[in-house]
Amino acid sequence: MVNPFKEVNWNPDTAARRTFAKSLIIGFPCLAILLLLAGCLAGKGWQVSPSLKLGGFGAGAGVVFYLLPGIAKPFYCAWYALACCMGLVIGNLVLVVIFYVLVTGIGLAKRLFVRPAMRMKPDPALKTYWLDAPSASNPQRYFSQY
Repeated sequence: MVNPFKEVNWNPDTAARRTFAKSLIIGFPCLAILLLLAGCLAGKGWQVSPSLKLGGFGAGAGVVFYLLPGIAKPFYCAWYALACCMGLVIGNLVLVVIFYVLVTGIGLAKRLFVRPAMRMKPDPALKTYWLDAPSASNPQRYFSQY
């Protein structure tokens, strides 16, 4: 199980809080641009108002947190707690999907298309299932294996 909570600095210093503020200043306008492009590609046209509100709010909060890093700690912790919760759920879902799609799919494909490596069905006519291995032609080869 993936646990993202272990890797978070829950008691950030001023430099970490300012880095968090910089990420808000850069990240929210980028999200606003993506929201604007997604609305345009969805056929709703260029809806600037929601994108402008999102980008402005995030960048404004980032500027305030950069200038006053003392008030940024609760927001920093709440932000990372939310991000860790999302990472916990999404990371484990991705692992489950990879296992059930990839590993199970490969196993089913091998079962359908590849000859079984072992004799799977019991044969009551056999006295034993032991297969004798052919003996070595030259026993000296055991001393130089490579």
